[in-house]
Amino acid sequence: MTADGKPRVASANENEDLFWALRGGGGNFGVVTSFEFRVHPVSTVLGGMVMYSRDRAAEVLRFYRDFTQSAPEELTAYVALLHTPDGIPAVAIIACYCGDLTEGEKVFRSLRTFSSPMVDVIQPMPFPQMQTLLDAAFPDGNHNYWKSTFLREFSDDAIVVLGEHANRATSPLSGVVIEYYGGVASRVGVSETAFAQRQAQYDVAILAQWTDPGESRRNIEWARGLADSMRPFSSGAYMLNFLGEEAEDTIKAAFGPSYDRLMAVKKKYDPKNFFCLNQNIKPGEHAR
Repeated sequence: MTADGKPRVASANENEDLFWALRGGGGNFGVVTSFEFRVHPVSTVLGGMVMYSRDRAAEVLRFYRDFTQSAPEELTAYVALLHTPDGIPAVAIIACYCGDLTEGEKVFRSLRTFSSPMVDVIQPMPFPQMQTLLDAAFPDGNHNYWKSTFLREFSDDAIVVLGEHANRATSPLSGVVIEYYGGVASRVGVSETAFAQRQAQYDVAILAQWTDPGESRRNIEWARGLADSMRPFSSGAYMLNFLGEEAEDTIKAAFGPSYDRLMAVKKKYDPKNFFCLNQNIKPGEHAR
């Protein structure tokens, strides 16, 4: 449903420009009321978490970097600097293997044995259970402030700075997550969809979370300070999912080389910028 109140179908054969824009353009063009998409059968996966003490953070982050570079595409793995439910600083690798479980055990072997974990809860589980594994860590009602940047490279220097700033977190509910986005996603052409960060590999998500509104300033300052510390390592690109009220140049950088084309689509389908309470793309007065 676009801003003029008209229902439209967007597909590879109908309203192709809108179909392109919706895949990466955020909530700028209308309200999507239904999807038709191709699915792949997934039932039981091998997944969960391996957790180490925080003093092993640099070692675990370096292992994660090397592990993801050679991991098969059936594996999704993130690493996080976080706290246990009882407030103990830790570092954890959260992973899911969507393939043959026996083969998955082989893939996970080095992950589970390269060091001595505090916790190892990797096990076969229904895929929906894996999808909701971290839901309890983000309860309704908490205050959140998020920042994000893609890295030029996940270097040893970047790992040291990440660890130092994560150790200064002002709330035990806050964390830092490094996500690997290589693999199948990077084989899609940059211009094929509006999501332009196809060649980026590692994204740093800074997730400040707290309960007392009186603590807002110090938690926001921590997140901004960590984001600033990552600038020397940043590619200058951003993951839209982790951005809130950002400056216009950051929003443009998140859309990357798709931005001008997105402005043109915005001008066509929402010329008065009705859908503006978002990471906003303004109608394309300057679109090429």
